[in-house]
Amino acid sequence: MVWILVVIAVVFAWIFLRFLMDFNKQRSVIAAKGGIKTIYKSLIDGLLEYRSARIIQDKKDFITIGGTFTDPIFNRECGLWSVIIQPTFKLLNVRYQAHIDLGGGETAKQMWNFPINMPQDEILSVIKKKTDEFDVYGVYK
Repeated sequence: MVWILVVIAVVFAWIFLRFLMDFNKQRSVIAAKGGIKTIYKSLIDGLLEYRSARIIQDKKDFITIGGTFTDPIFNRECGLWSVIIQPTFKLLNVRYQAHIDLGGGETAKQMWNFPINMPQDEILSVIKKKTDEFDVYGVYK
């Protein structure tokens, strides 16, 4: 019975080590190309066009862009939004999260996976179309 646990532990350790090696390889490839800000410059610049948008986190393997929603009537902050861009070997993962505090609060979360070689203007178009559906207060204008 003990040998079964040993075999399971060895297999688990081997899978975990392979994951770490692939993860480090991916980070090295991104760094060699100039980093995420260089590789996805047009996508990032497009997201930074939104009012109050700024880069919140800039790590080796992902970047987070976010901002605040503004109540158009009282001109005050009423929520937060963020977009996380994280490339993998075959896909570009984009996670969107928004929370508006008005009227009891409303939260939206979406995640998209794009082919890594898809044109960035097309990716930006999809993201803007989906996020604008949540733009009930004219926040991005």
